[in-house]
Amino acid sequence: MNVKLFAPRRIAAALAITITAGATSLCGVSHSAMAQAAPVIVGNQTATATVESVDHEAGMVLLRDKAGNLDTVRVDPDLRAKLPTLHAGDKIGLRIVRTIDAVIAPPGAPMPESTESAAGTRTGPHPHGMMVSFKRERVKVTGVDTSRNQVVFVDPDDITRVVLVRQKPMQEFLKTLKPGDEVDTTVMDAVSFSVLSRLPS
Repeated sequence: MNVKLFAPRRIAAALAITITAGATSLCGVSHSAMAQAAPVIVGNQTATATVESVDHEAGMVLLRDKAGNLDTVRVDPDLRAKLPTLHAGDKIGLRIVRTIDAVIAPPGAPMPESTESAAGTRTGPHPHGMMVSFKRERVKVTGVDTSRNQVVFVDPDDITRVVLVRQKPMQEFLKTLKPGDEVDTTVMDAVSFSVLSRLPS
């Protein structure tokens, strides 16, 4: 599942950037550039789905999209209490937004930490919720090719990745990188949903 919090795999797949999976957040942004540029939106999609079944104990929800495809999604235990309870037969509307940004880590800076949060309402005819995750990682740059808009880096799992930076505004930021730089990357996924209709209880 591309969006960890809630988004179905096939719905979220449309948000994928056309660069190596797992490295979508590296844009090569310096401190000065980040002071002038907001995170780049790389996905913004709406969709509808029908709840097929719910395992409340495990926090697992089986969704069917308009094309009839089924996807199982999971909501983390710490977030469930803040979100509306879904039931089989509920039709829900989804909006999924993804942004990316990066900043050169200053020497001695603490390691970045990933965070998740949620909020919502459980009452009214259309209960709704929103979940936001910030996946933060530190990578080490080992090569930069500005003529091809490519960067090579080692990720936290010690895997070397080659990434093509396709966002034009971020290609300028790529020019600020050099081998040896450590970069803190952030992928933000915001998933909001509302119950459009539900079966009578």
